[in-house]
Amino acid sequence: MKLTLSTKPFIAELKALLPVVATRPGLPMLSGIRLDASGEGVAVEATDLEITARRVVHDEVTVDAAGSVVAPAKALVKVFTAMTEPKIELESDPTEARADVRVQAGTRTVTLQGWAAEDWPAVARLAGVDPIASVEASAVADALERTALCASRDESRPVLTCVALEFREDPPSLEVVATDSYRLGTTRVPVGSPIRGPGVPLLIPARAVRLLVKQLKAAEGAVQIVALAGPGEDPSPDRVGFVVHDAEWTVRTIDGEFPNWRQVVPEPDGGSFEFEPEELTAALRAAASVRSTRGAPIRLSLDRTCSLALKEPDLGEMREQLAEARFTPNGAGALEVAFNPDYLADAIRFCGAERGRMWVRDGLKPVLFEGLDRRYVLMPVRMP
Repeated sequence: MKLTLSTKPFIAELKALLPVVATRPGLPMLSGIRLDASGEGVAVEATDLEITARRVVHDEVTVDAAGSVVAPAKALVKVFTAMTEPKIELESDPTEARADVRVQAGTRTVTLQGWAAEDWPAVARLAGVDPIASVEASAVADALERTALCASRDESRPVLTCVALEFREDPPSLEVVATDSYRLGTTRVPVGSPIRGPGVPLLIPARAVRLLVKQLKAAEGAVQIVALAGPGEDPSPDRVGFVVHDAEWTVRTIDGEFPNWRQVVPEPDGGSFEFEPEELTAALRAAASVRSTRGAPIRLSLDRTCSLALKEPDLGEMREQLAEARFTPNGAGALEVAFNPDYLADAIRFCGAERGRMWVRDGLKPVLFEGLDRRYVLMPVRMP
């Protein structure tokens, strides 16, 4: 393999892959980036076996000899960053014993010890696979980022550590859902093409979703979402692919049955608490100053005036009247309800509305926060 490429653009491509590179791999070569040079340019790929990112670089690349090699990721980025020349020559001739990667610019040459590409994990290519749907990249990145807040971190319940993708035909949309059984978030994203299945939710680990969001935020245009069936007779997808122009990401799915979340989402009825997100967020930050690691709940008192309070034994107490908040009882009467302060702060972030709204029926039943195409369900904390 031998190619010449522009330094700065290629550094940007390499850095975009670094979040996907395995940090503590059981297989040492997974700490590397695979380089595939061909007549189409050079493809760069990284994987931690849960998520794979691949980008194809066409511009300002001259391939003199095709080939493949795996180079140590962080070292390769450092070498390119240290080069001051606008053009860099990269060459490798892997053998069974070793795979050196030589990087040359001007009078400087750095040789890195890499790995032969033959042992790189096989990842199915997404080209030619019919997409499930086409979604604006920025919209799906935003939906994934918000919803991942609600995923559980309890590995004993792997299904709840996932973000579920559900595709609806009427209207054509993508529903992104996550829950940890204490709160649930769902965001609906319109799709730009007819839905082509699958009929079951696709469950993606939230950790992989957070990495994917970083990749999709830098993308422009529509992203094609693809489902890839696993080997053997089982037709259910075992990977989900996302394709934008010359970049693609493949994420491993989790096998399991996602909870029937629609039956736990309450209707928008009962008392209506309207609030200014900035005012409530500032009050929660102030309450955090007297909150211990044990985590006393935050109490909302809803009546003709609305107030927030947190009392922590041996530390102190914080109270604030929310001047911009309004409560309409709608027959529910005055209410007092308590929440985990962190989950309440996430609800405000999740909905992202200029003026927030929470529907509450009493101090024990789930409450519903509403935003544009978003719903956030939160369980109150039982007050002593």
